[in-house]
Amino acid sequence: MRIEHYMTAMDQGSYSAFNMLGKMVPFGNVPFFWTRNYNKTVQYIGHASDFDEVYIQGDVSANKFLAFYIKNGKILAVAGQQMNLAILTYMEAMYQNQLPSAEDVKSGKETVETIKAKLKQNKGASRCRRENCCHKKPIVA
Repeated sequence: MRIEHYMTAMDQGSYSAFNMLGKMVPFGNVPFFWTRNYNKTVQYIGHASDFDEVYIQGDVSANKFLAFYIKNGKILAVAGQQMNLAILTYMEAMYQNQLPSAEDVKSGKETVETIKAKLKQNKGASRCRRENCCHKKPIVA
């Protein structure tokens, strides 16, 4: 998948360097990009070229929302404005294959807080994935 965003380019470059050094680290990050136009920022995680529905949490007119792109009851992607920590939480849940079903999110059974709690139980999973790279703090605080 081609994502023309500098963060993806930086990550791919790091993984390429590690692999050239024989560390053989597969690149498997969750697709992510953000854009800023007219003083408004939109973030997007995942990949949904085809979807059945878009479920909105929040207020689109106030530019504070999450949009869940859903197919067959599964969340494929999430877009949002002014919901940075929620987007990061959903991105980490995607990476760890801990994303709840669309029905659980829509019903309120699963929230950003419940997802964070589950991710915290998986100690070390949200640390930097680049072997011998650094000692970054967990994404989910």
